[in-house]
This record gives sequence, structure tokens and C-alpha cells, in this order.
Amino acid sequence: MADLESKRIFLIASAKPEEAEKIESTLNRHIQNATVFTATDGSEALFKAENVIPNVVIVDSEISKISALDLTQKLIQKKERIAVIIMSPLPDTDHFVDEVVTGQVHILTRPTDEATFVEHLTRALNWIVNGDNANYRMKFLAAHQILIREGEKAESVYLVKRGQLKAYKTDNGVETLLGHINPGEFVGEMAYINGEPRSANVMSLTNCELIEIPNNCLDVVLFSKPAWSKALVKTLSLRLKNSNEDKVQN
Repeated sequence: MADLESKRIFLIASAKPEEAEKIESTLNRHIQNATVFTATDGSEALFKAENVIPNVVIVDSEISKISALDLTQKLIQKKERIAVIIMSPLPDTDHFVDEVVTGQVHILTRPTDEATFVEHLTRALNWIVNGDNANYRMKFLAAHQILIREGEKAESVYLVKRGQLKAYKTDNGVETLLGHINPGEFVGEMAYINGEPRSANVMSLTNCELIEIPNNCLDVVLFSKPAWSKALVKTLSLRLKNSNEDKVQN
């Protein structure tokens, strides 16, 4: 299985220095330990992509020597899983239709605000890591994305690596906060343990990185990862402590 921590290599192909700097700054703010390379034209971008395989390529639609469309076509044909984000002044619904649906290719129309860019970036990263045939994989969330919905069938458990989420219930439009989930804690484990549907909603409050473990792999993964087993015990202990405190207060 590919190293989960290696999914952070980015290549920016743009002849506009200010745009490249802005994108690089955004990547460094939102992706921990990001490695960023730049290229000023399509030919240089393809050369770098063949020598240091990027996970995500952000390409200006107006680059020279090799067009953005030709560069994208060459990148998605590689055996490595490479996602592409094309920054274009005009909408484009005619190219890479299947790849746009799967999340491998994203075509963003300028001007693009940071929140929209990060949302597509997380989809691109999720497309990359979900291709691994593994017992667990990384999952990326932008701020304010729903991870779990109350009543859903539970298929995975998550370990939070970075960011913060909240668990809450909604009744007649009124939201009741149940608590926050922080790095080092599991989320979604109760539905797995009880064999019941999700008992609450969970939403990211910040950009988040999680490890997603399918329920049918959890026992094997915990056996092979003692530190994660301890994290699960810690999470369950914290849940029990909070539950007892709530009972005392009530």
C-alpha cells in the first residue's frame, strides 16, 4: 500500500508568478507537509511530472508549449494516479466528462474563491487515496463538510489526524451540540460497536485529515496498529466520562 503520508506532492503549472504564489500559499495553509513544485509552461510541467510524480497538478488553462488540455490528457493516462485542477477563465463542460464525475479532473472558472478551491482540492485528494487497495485510507474534508449523517448505515470508522469536528443532533431545525472531536480521537466508533445506524451528525469545523477504516477491516487494523487501539480506548473512555458528567449535571 502507498504511504498515506506521501499524498502531498503538488505541481503548479502557470506563467503567472502571482497566481502560482497564491496557490502555493493556499496549499501550505490547508495541507500539512505539502511539497510544491512549479512550472511556467506545459512542456516544463510534463518534464517535472515525469521525474517527480505529483499527486495533484494545478494548471493554468492559458499555459504555452503544451496546452492545458493536452497536458491533462497526458497526465491522466499515466499509470500513477494523478488528479488535475484546471484554472480557466471560461466554463468547460465538454472535456474530461467522466474524469470530472469521478473527481480526477476539476475545471474551475476564475475568479475562484479559496473555499471553492479547497473544496475541489479535497475531492482531488480523496480520489487519489481512495484508489489504494488498503485496509485504511486517508480522507480529507474542507471546513463545514458533513462526514456522518444521523440514521445512516455505518460502514467506516474514522481516526482524526488533523482538524476538529463537532457531533450534533437536529430536532425540528434546532441543533444540539453533543461535543467536539479532536486529533487522536475516533469518530463513528459507537455505530460499529453497537451495530446500529449513526446516532448523530458529524461535521468538520476546520480543514480535516482523517484515517478511514472500513468496518470489516477494523479488527485487523487495530491488531496491527497498537497505537490506534490505544486511541480507540482513549476515545471510548472520554465518551464514558462525558456521559457520566452529563448525568451528574442533569
